[in-house]
Amino acid sequence: MSTARKGSAEILVGLFLTIGLGVLGILAVTFGRMTTSMGKPYELTVIFANASGLSSGADALLAGAKVGYIGGTPQLLGDSYRVAVKLKVQENVKIPRKSKFMVGSANLLGDKYVDIVPSADMDPADVWQPGEVIEGSRAGGFEELAARGGDVLEQLSVSLKQVQTLTTSINERILTESNVQNLQETFANLKETTAGFKKTSVSLDNTLAKVGDVTERAGKAVDTFQKLGKTANDGKGALGVLISDKETAENLKSLIANLRRSGVLFYKDKPAKEPAKEKAP
Repeated sequence: MSTARKGSAEILVGLFLTIGLGVLGILAVTFGRMTTSMGKPYELTVIFANASGLSSGADALLAGAKVGYIGGTPQLLGDSYRVAVKLKVQENVKIPRKSKFMVGSANLLGDKYVDIVPSADMDPADVWQPGEVIEGSRAGGFEELAARGGDVLEQLSVSLKQVQTLTTSINERILTESNVQNLQETFANLKETTAGFKKTSVSLDNTLAKVGDVTERAGKAVDTFQKLGKTANDGKGALGVLISDKETAENLKSLIANLRRSGVLFYKDKPAKEPAKEKAP
C-alpha cells in the first residue's frame, strides 16, 4: 500500500518537472525569436538628471511602440551626479535627432521605461547614429507635477515659518502692555483734541456771525451819514438850513450867547457881538 503511494508521488513529481521544462523551452524559443527579429541592436547612451526606477531590461518605447531595451544598470557619471543609461535599439529603427528621451511610468506603481517622443518638425533623414550620447529630458506628467508640488509645499512651509516668526516678533516688541497703554492714551488725547477743536470752530463761527452783524450795522450808519451829509449840502433839513442860511445861523448864535450870558430866567434878546476887526497899520 505504501509502495503504491510512493510510486504515485514520484509520477506526479516527474509530471510537474516535465511541464516546467516544457514551459521554459517555450519561453526560450519565444525570446530567441524576438531577439532574432530585432536583429543586432545598436547602442545609444542617454544622460538623465534622475533615472530613478530604471533597471536593466526595461523597455524603450518610440511613440508608444517597443523599439529596444535598457542594456545595463544605469551608471553615475563622476561628480556631475547625472546618470548614463545604455539603450539597445532595434537595428531597423532609426530615431530622429529631434526627439525627446524621458523616463516614463506605466502607472503610479508600474515599472519605469524610456519614452522616446519625436518632435512635430522632425527630419526623418536626420537620425541618431550608433554610439552617440544624447541629453535626456526631465520627466513629465504626474511625477513632475508631484515633484513641483513638493517644492511648492516646502516653500510654503518656509513662508509660514517666516510669518510666524514675524508675528511673534511683533507681539513681543511692539504690542507690549506699555505700548498698548500708550496707544490708548494717544487715541484718548486725540479724541479730546478733536472735541476741543469742534467747540473752537463753533465759537469762531459765532464770533464771525457777530462781526458780520456789526459790519452790517456800520455800513448802514455810514449810509445814513452819507445821506445826512448830502441833505445838508443840498440845504434841506435843519442841519442844511443852519449850514446854508446865514441869518438862521446868526440867530442861533445870538440865542446861544444870550442864554450863556443871562440864563433862561433873565433872558434878554441882544444881537451877538461881531468880532472886532483888526485896524490897519
